[in-house]
Amino acid sequence: MNGGQVSDFGRLPDGGKVARVTLRSDRLCVNVLSLGAILQEVRLADGPSLVTGFPDLAPYLGDMRYCGAIVGPVAGRLSGAEAMIGAQLWRFKPNEGRHLLHGGAGGLHARLWQIADLGPAHVTFRLKLGHCEGGFPGARLFEARYSVAENRLALDLVSRSDRPTLANLAPHAFWNLRGQGGLQGHVLRVAADEILPLGPDRCPLGAPVPVSGPFDLRAGRALGEGAAYDHCFCVAPARRALRPVARLSLPGDPRAPSLEMATTEPGLQIYDAARHPERPFFGVALESQCWPDAPRHAGYPSILLEPEEGARVQRTVWTLHEDAEGSP
Repeated sequence: MNGGQVSDFGRLPDGGKVARVTLRSDRLCVNVLSLGAILQEVRLADGPSLVTGFPDLAPYLGDMRYCGAIVGPVAGRLSGAEAMIGAQLWRFKPNEGRHLLHGGAGGLHARLWQIADLGPAHVTFRLKLGHCEGGFPGARLFEARYSVAENRLALDLVSRSDRPTLANLAPHAFWNLRGQGGLQGHVLRVAADEILPLGPDRCPLGAPVPVSGPFDLRAGRALGEGAAYDHCFCVAPARRALRPVARLSLPGDPRAPSLEMATTEPGLQIYDAARHPERPFFGVALESQCWPDAPRHAGYPSILLEPEEGARVQRTVWTLHEDAEGSP
């Protein structure tokens, strides 16, 4: 096993050096970048990368800025770019119309994380943000720990703050089991009985509603064939112990593995890139997180992070099955 390697990936416009870390198990090879803690490549043996990535920085600084990154400190949309934190209304600089998406232009995806711990099969990236840096209160410490073992890739996202703030991180890798081309032929199954209804601006309208039609993925449904997904599937009413929530497969290709995804989080935001102007349906993002726009909805799982909570850990595990079988 020859993992834990660090190489130079390029320089940011401000001169910051971006590192690429290579992790290996007996069956997996994974590359992660220090910019945004981006998951750049996931390979089984000598196969193609099963997540969309790029060989240089340019796309990550442009229209693919979220591709593979850890997004936050608040994943998804905060409607009106504002939120109550305790008794105070906080206003942020919008970056999607009048809303705040993925923490804004200075979100975690755009930050250079530091390598805090490295081994042949794991790396921990660390990011410190000062009070009000990026618009949110609190001196905050974030960590993203990737580890590989056999055919599994695990991610632990850790958030701490010295004062009340909002924290809802999410991985934003785009999966494509073919390794190239579109999503046609992929089948996605999600263990969710409910989904959040959306308004025309893609912000949640209120309480979850039962899944139906193209949004009922409990038995599996084909992707890339007309339906467009940018929705939060409610896989639990609150954080729970790690459990399988989704399976992605490519039944028409016997060489393609299937992907089983497990998480502790109550929401799974599914974005199939249908609206991407240049690369429609290039992959599907499976974003394990709390339900978006939570501060505006009293019944949603809370994303308030207080100092006395200590370290909040969000865990996600992806397991690749070469026999194309999986669960849930």
